[in-house]
Amino acid sequence: MSKFISDELYAKWVAQWQALEHSREPFGFFKSGSKLLLGDFFDGDDFETLVSTPGINVIKVRFGFDTEQQQFKLVLFGVDNAGQIITPYYAHTPADFREQGDDGPGGNVPDVLARQWKRYWVEKGHANDITSPLFRSQYGFLNGYNYPVKELLSALFKYKIMPRIYISFVLHRYFPVVGDGSARDLGASYTFGLLFQAIPAQEGDKSGVLGTDADSGYYDLSAPCPRTC
Repeated sequence: MSKFISDELYAKWVAQWQALEHSREPFGFFKSGSKLLLGDFFDGDDFETLVSTPGINVIKVRFGFDTEQQQFKLVLFGVDNAGQIITPYYAHTPADFREQGDDGPGGNVPDVLARQWKRYWVEKGHANDITSPLFRSQYGFLNGYNYPVKELLSALFKYKIMPRIYISFVLHRYFPVVGDGSARDLGASYTFGLLFQAIPAQEGDKSGVLGTDADSGYYDLSAPCPRTC
């Protein structure tokens, strides 16, 4: 469940997340016993009010960490085309911990790519390899991602009843460019990402979907922060 938080608490959680950049210990807060944190549902009412804010242009998702409760946080807020914050901070604590083999909700095209990204997260997580390097890109330690609001709204086009919004945790595999622009002799890199997905409001309910595909949704990596903070 989401809640509004103050500027002070937002700054505190973000700073505590950034303090983990050079940690050498596995990020154990993504595990609960044998279960791995795969993501969670973002409240549909919160999503509605977030994207309905007049002037909203970009939804920003920032990573936070609560050292007292040892919890990973997602904080969502909206800015206008001048970069001014025009919504409250919507704080969310992902809590969808699942056993290995339970992949969570399905998705839409490109399903084959999305499943690959999800699989990398599951494999790393169950091998206890969720560490700070997975939250680095060529631009530095990740603070979050930015999403043009018009792209996230695309998730709703197939629905006549407000769907649930599921945020999946994934890893993207790629080859970084170094030096002369070559990636020769380098191993693949993995970087944490988020997949936004719209699914029916009730499990297995197709009545609120326009058309026949009740599992249609929307995935987007969008722009990492840094560089586009």
